[in-house]
Amino acid sequence: MSNAGYNIDEGSKDYLDGASKFKPVKVELKVSNAKGTDEVNYWVNEITNQYADFVITNVKADPNQISFDIGSPSMEDLTAKDIEFRLKEYLDMNLPPFEVKELKVQ
Repeated sequence: MSNAGYNIDEGSKDYLDGASKFKPVKVELKVSNAKGTDEVNYWVNEITNQYADFVITNVKADPNQISFDIGSPSMEDLTAKDIEFRLKEYLDMNLPPFEVKELKVQ
């Protein structure tokens, strides 16, 4: 999956370097029917539009798995459980263009 022009990775290097305390967690979604990378890109990108405090990097997708790193530079005390709660909420509110079989946040 190409990240060219994909806004979640374009400006993210400043969050990963320097004085920022950005500590992302790894998200893995086991999926089926993830056919179009444009649809997957749009769906993942919308997470950052819905939750403006999140930054997403290292997006990888194939027809059976989607993974990315997610965190918030403005909320140092955000836990993996907090992020998992928000992602489950997002999955309920925004029907993905694929079937989610499992969500793992670590």
